[in-house]
Amino acid sequence: MVNKFNTEDRKIILHELEKIQKTKLVQIKPSKKLYKDESGMIYLIFGGRENWHGISKNIVETLKNLKRDGVIIIAKKYRSKIDVCAGPLSILIKDLYNLPETKSKGYQFHTVLTEDGMYIEEIEDLYLNKICEIHYPGYTKNLERLKQISKIINIEVENDREFTHSDIQAKLLLIGSYLNYRTYTPDRSKNSIYGLLGDLCTETVIPEDYIPPKQIDTIKYIDVIWFDEEGFPTHAFEVEHSTDITKGLLRLFQVHKLKIKMYIIANSSNRKKYEKEIKKTPFHKIKDSYIFKDYSELDDFFRSVKEFNKIQNNFLQDKR
Repeated sequence: MVNKFNTEDRKIILHELEKIQKTKLVQIKPSKKLYKDESGMIYLIFGGRENWHGISKNIVETLKNLKRDGVIIIAKKYRSKIDVCAGPLSILIKDLYNLPETKSKGYQFHTVLTEDGMYIEEIEDLYLNKICEIHYPGYTKNLERLKQISKIINIEVENDREFTHSDIQAKLLLIGSYLNYRTYTPDRSKNSIYGLLGDLCTETVIPEDYIPPKQIDTIKYIDVIWFDEEGFPTHAFEVEHSTDITKGLLRLFQVHKLKIKMYIIANSSNRKKYEKEIKKTPFHKIKDSYIFKDYSELDDFFRSVKEFNKIQNNFLQDKR
């Protein structure tokens, strides 16, 4: 569980912003969210572990009276770090009255995380870029899982064996885990040449903290997903072994707003079919967001991980 955003966290954010902007930030009292720098530029700073924030009636009135250019800062708190994102305050002010109103006559909005920032669900034109990560001291990663994955990766497989859909999923899970991603598949009960898929992935249930509720029912059925250490989805893979590529494209299309990297993994003979399908509606709108990789490319990646693992183990063995 992530602790609540507190006064110390706010001090850390202010200190980091002052370093980035090379200026001093002064609080516009009585609000704890409003600041201005030495040039008079306004900073509206939100912080928290949740994906929604509120703007009080008093802040709205202050912003109207100030009539100055500024920046909206949203600091997203995780277990090990704080991500700091920034965007133009002018767009928020312009669309302020389109936000849902609170009981206290203020406003609220919801953020949707992407790989390099976030956007505000209620304001399409407002995107905030991640400007820095602040890591808490003393955080360490558990490497025990990595040792287990290393052993499985080195299992020798017959060269002429025909791989199944589950075998391909297994390779993606093993690569992801070795690269220190958290991994998930909905097909936990299926077996592969490397073992039960449920034993190969790190997550027993899909991490939901950073996925919009509306998209949970879609993303949890994607063949393989990689998450960063905090639980944000970074890579989604649809394996089209004997199924229709269109279904995989559609499932990925439904989560494309997460700015997740989206892969179709299929036999090289399906590349032409893929190239034809992404020109159709609705896929053509985001065709550059899709990535096609064939089995040989995945095999090359898997072999490179396997070779690196052997080199790493040989180099690090405790022999004199």
